[in-house]
Amino acid sequence: MREHIYLPQPSYLHYVCYPESCGRYYLDPEHRERRPAGMLNEYNLHIIVSGKGYVMAEGERQELPAGSGFLYGPGESQDYGTDPEDPWDVRWVHFAWNGIEPLLEGKGRGEVWLFTLAQQRIRVEQALERLTRLSGAFESANEPAISASLYEVLAALLYNAGRHRRLARSGTREKMFEVADYIRANCAKNLNLTSIADKAGYSPYHFTRIFRDAVGKSPTHYLTECRILLAKNFLVSTPLAIKQIAYESGFSQSSYFISLFHRMTGLTPQQFRDLYG
Repeated sequence: MREHIYLPQPSYLHYVCYPESCGRYYLDPEHRERRPAGMLNEYNLHIIVSGKGYVMAEGERQELPAGSGFLYGPGESQDYGTDPEDPWDVRWVHFAWNGIEPLLEGKGRGEVWLFTLAQQRIRVEQALERLTRLSGAFESANEPAISASLYEVLAALLYNAGRHRRLARSGTREKMFEVADYIRANCAKNLNLTSIADKAGYSPYHFTRIFRDAVGKSPTHYLTECRILLAKNFLVSTPLAIKQIAYESGFSQSSYFISLFHRMTGLTPQQFRDLYG
């Protein structure tokens, strides 16, 4: 079966992204699309909810299971389809753009972008379901919510994809995000690079490299950011003295805390409190 929903042009012309159409293919063992270059002028996004499919990329057939997907850029030639033995349930969106390019960083341009959803799968599928529901019962007042749902899908995909597909395939990326959550939850404690690396099961050098690949910054920098964020909360929500806030946020010396806070925010802790407290 094939579901197609076409949307009218939005009344507000400056959404970062907005669907031209969306829909679903399921229980259709003969579904296949072959489009020459220049035929489709919008981005083409597919998310496989169940079943299997494939994409032809660089002359090779790339098998795609449930929990994966692909993105073609505007004007690209396209060749993809379902597995006739296990037809996919795939949700799709054709969308235009007005500032989405910096977020996508060229993905889908020149060659199809293949991805797996991993830990963002539920969030992406829920946002797609919301997008489809709002589009199917279109009302002009829902334009912002439709655009926001599509943006949430794209942002979640890019957050999950990271910079190295090798990490996503091996599961290392997911583990590093678990470590990041641990750092954030325990930043006020006596953590350091060695203790965090030990907990993660790596040497400090190896841990620093793979954490930076996954999260985009070193573990020590991430720890410092978490402590500064905690200090901001203390500054605006409690009457604690600056020295006490430094201690409660994981800093052993208030003078270092004040200097670091100023370097990272452009304000002293007291100035921050006076401005936002």
